[in-house]
Amino acid sequence: MPDAERLVEQQYAMLLRRDVARLPDLYAPEAFYSMPGVTVRPIELPALLRTWTGAFPDLLVDPLGAVRTSSGAAVELRLSGTHTGTLHSPYGTVAPTGRSVSWEVADVVRARRGRIVAWRSYFDWSQLLDSLGVHFDGLSRAAQHDSLALPV
Repeated sequence: MPDAERLVEQQYAMLLRRDVARLPDLYAPEAFYSMPGVTVRPIELPALLRTWTGAFPDLLVDPLGAVRTSSGAAVELRLSGTHTGTLHSPYGTVAPTGRSVSWEVADVVRARRGRIVAWRSYFDWSQLLDSLGVHFDGLSRAAQHDSLALPV
């Protein structure tokens, strides 16, 4: 199994076990993890992922498919959970709504010498926040879903 695929599986398993303290061990020292609006170093990753498991204590990861390369992997997955904790987003803090939601994510991971060097997680914040019932003034629903305004 290529390094990236093995490392991706390890990170997802650690997240599901809520064993995120050792996640930096999977990363090279110069590596980074990013998601829309946030980029962190490996040492900061456990705190970031704890905010997600705090907001969605029953968070589940459902891989839908993967593409592998010699130095990386791209994984499509569905995350789901019940929003019973505070969600911290680049758009502000969202108080618990009690809603069960799911959203799709694409993770693009590069590895070198058995360690992750870059992990980019892509998802649509507006879709997630909309499913939680959070709406922002000044951003119309038409603009949120206009294929010319937002890349798919």
